[in-house]
Amino acid sequence: MALVLLPSMLLPMGGLVAHGARFQPARGSMSPLHRRPARLLPHLVMLGDDASLSYRTLGISEDASYDEIMEAWMVLSETYADDPARIGLLDQAKEKVLNDRLNARISGSLKPTVAESPWDEKPVERTPPWVIVGEYARKLFEFPTPKFALQASPLPSCPLLPPPVIGLIGGLTVASWISPNSAGTILLINVMSAMGFMYNRGQPEVKRDDFGQIGEVRPMKPKPMALTCAITFTFWMWGYLKAKRLVALAVVPRGLEVIARGTLISGSLILAALFVKPHGVFD
Repeated sequence: MALVLLPSMLLPMGGLVAHGARFQPARGSMSPLHRRPARLLPHLVMLGDDASLSYRTLGISEDASYDEIMEAWMVLSETYADDPARIGLLDQAKEKVLNDRLNARISGSLKPTVAESPWDEKPVERTPPWVIVGEYARKLFEFPTPKFALQASPLPSCPLLPPPVIGLIGGLTVASWISPNSAGTILLINVMSAMGFMYNRGQPEVKRDDFGQIGEVRPMKPKPMALTCAITFTFWMWGYLKAKRLVALAVVPRGLEVIARGTLISGSLILAALFVKPHGVFD
């Protein structure tokens, strides 16, 4: 009796084993995307308005690319092609994921993963002209400090004397009114002195020996010297034309044209020697 029942019991069990073996896929032949549906099947019925559930339904991460989203959706659609309900859930999950990525892209929270192309023209940052002019003005002009004015005294033992910029150029200008015949020579001295004051403005003091004599010779820098000459020429031309204009308007007598010219040029060069620092532009 036992021998008769044993084959009849093994026969249904064999069918179940064969049925399970027929529907069980080989583990080594499946890709990671094909193995996801088995793990994510419980989440198919939990799909709601939350975007994270849509990502988990498709088995992708929240930073997945568009290609990964579509690939996961197509694989799951092929896997559950015979289940219309699950296909509908997958379609809803795909739409919610794509809408979520689109909203993130519009809001700017999603950065593109494409690298910058070397052929793309980058925007050129243009500096306003007044900013450039302001930078050069801060380098070119410097307000004279009291220390600079006191150290400029020709005699250190007598600090009450005016600095040479004012004392020398201004004093010679006054002398040209006293001696009109020497106005041309005085103007030449004032021009050369102003050029020296401007060129050396802001430079360290020269080294001297124990007797007060200059102990070093510095080489001339072409660019600061060229700028000094240009500024001096500009003020000289202004004084020359201004004196011509005053004589033409009969404001200044014609005999005083040379003195007026020297006064205007010397006065403007005093201001230039006090405030202009040519080396600052090229430092």
